[in-house]
Amino acid sequence: MGHLFRHQYANGEPPAIANIPAPQATTIDYDWILISGFIIVLTQVGFAFIEAGSVRYKNSQSIVIKVMLGLFLTILIWWLFGYGFSFGYDFQTNFMGGTKLGGYNWEANQYGNDYTYFVFRASGASIGVSVLSGAAAERMTFLAWSILTIVYAGFIYAGLAHWTLAQGWLKIMGFKDFSGAGVIFFAAGVAGLVLTVLLKPRRFRFDPNTNLQFSRHCPIYIAFGSILVFSGWQFYNGGVVAQGANSKYTQGLVAVNTMVAGATGGFFAFIIRYFQYETTSLIALSKGIISALVAVSAATDDIKSWTAFFYGLMAAGVYSVLAKAVPKHHIDDPVEVIPVFLGNGFLGIFLSAFFDSKAGFFYGYGGKLLGMQLFGLLIIFVWVAFFILITLLILKGFGVLRIDSETENIGIDKAYCQSEAITFVNQEDEVCLIKQTQLAQYSNYQIESRARLGFL
Repeated sequence: MGHLFRHQYANGEPPAIANIPAPQATTIDYDWILISGFIIVLTQVGFAFIEAGSVRYKNSQSIVIKVMLGLFLTILIWWLFGYGFSFGYDFQTNFMGGTKLGGYNWEANQYGNDYTYFVFRASGASIGVSVLSGAAAERMTFLAWSILTIVYAGFIYAGLAHWTLAQGWLKIMGFKDFSGAGVIFFAAGVAGLVLTVLLKPRRFRFDPNTNLQFSRHCPIYIAFGSILVFSGWQFYNGGVVAQGANSKYTQGLVAVNTMVAGATGGFFAFIIRYFQYETTSLIALSKGIISALVAVSAATDDIKSWTAFFYGLMAAGVYSVLAKAVPKHHIDDPVEVIPVFLGNGFLGIFLSAFFDSKAGFFYGYGGKLLGMQLFGLLIIFVWVAFFILITLLILKGFGVLRIDSETENIGIDKAYCQSEAITFVNQEDEVCLIKQTQLAQYSNYQIESRARLGFL
């Protein structure tokens, strides 16, 4: 990405941090990156399907709103700050960019195209935000979610992107992450872990005496979403190969590895779930695909296709183990952000230290990359967890972090979205199943008044 810095100096010379050969991209390269960015935006439909199918029907509309809010706010904050923080000139600090803010001084020349790269990178940033929205399912207010999105996309993730995807200090030290297994997915998983722990479980989620049902209301939505994400991931990983016209082998290898890993992960997660519970699971089949895509994104361009198969197999195992272990520890993760993204983001970065054909241990390069990969994961964990925790504690202090118990009982859709997106014939309201709750003290008029005035 050195070409993104070159035009910052008046004399046309690049700063020292970007003193690397600038690629002579062709028009078809820029077209490919731009189209890839468009397709990545469409993966938001997939994430919306997955998350809507993973929650109870009474909150399915609200979670789609969070996905869409996350997308739009990410685009806006990246236009204002995120792109500049990530890919602007950092005045040789190697820490965070400080130019290109708000579209100022963007150019398209022989050294790069800020406009095209903004579309691709902002679309990629929105994926991490969509992952994080799953951890906020059924519990977080719209106000708190909007603030968290701005902080996470515009600052927390933007800093990580500069360190790893541009020529920042982690990349200079030797940390490798092809398209974001660590910087996007592991980071979003860490943020999701902190978020879901601080939000605490949904009411009665782990109460053995409750009559409430917390099962996913539509596994078919999850399957549809996973197929859309699987398709869009081809463009996401493929778009990182910015010089496809001059790197046909690499571009094809990335596509093959992405497809092989995804298919392997889905198949073996399905098989493992059958041996775990003696049942066929559409959810395991779907989540296994995404788990493998997360893992293989660490080194898709520098591994053999048989290695991609191994990544998929390992990702299916990690997902299956964590999906069973997380609820046992009373961690309420309805969209399975921790098993899919946190666990497999770590797996992908870790495995690349061994299987990377240009720096891995199994190819005779020693253990240096392993040390850097583990160090990078530690830095990502600390950076994300610290700022996410600070942000959430502030929101909690102002009393806007979590929806109130009455809203949670009747459902966010009914309380704040005028009506539920999904209704069933002869459905029984879950509120009626709760024997004693403060909701009984509220009249219909009071609930409707809160719905009109509240900003969830």
